[in-house]
Amino acid sequence: MPEGLDEILANIHKLQVQNKRVAREAVTEVADKTAQILEVNTPVDGGEMQGDVATSGFKGGSQGQIEKDIGYGKRSGWRVKYPDTGTIYQTAQNFKEQTIAQATPVAQQIYADKIKEGLKL
Repeated sequence: MPEGLDEILANIHKLQVQNKRVAREAVTEVADKTAQILEVNTPVDGGEMQGDVATSGFKGGSQGQIEKDIGYGKRSGWRVKYPDTGTIYQTAQNFKEQTIAQATPVAQQIYADKIKEGLKL
């Protein structure tokens, strides 16, 4: 099993080349889990920002990458930066950074499991 982060990253690239189906499954699973964590961490504002958390379709196919974007839709995406980074009237809530910190170990474990499955390690 891959132990270090560098080894996992190298094997993710290998997985994208050798087994695209499993790579797509891994990216989709990580994107969904991260979106769930982001939705929980998003401050309550009447539910508009929490209900607007979304994941994109697959991107980067022309460059040989398999990736998805996670964030907010058009309805509230333009204003998420204000509660996250703060203003002169409001302190920063840093919920994006909190989401990244919480989702990183989950993503690493999912990728490690999918690498073992896809590359038969």
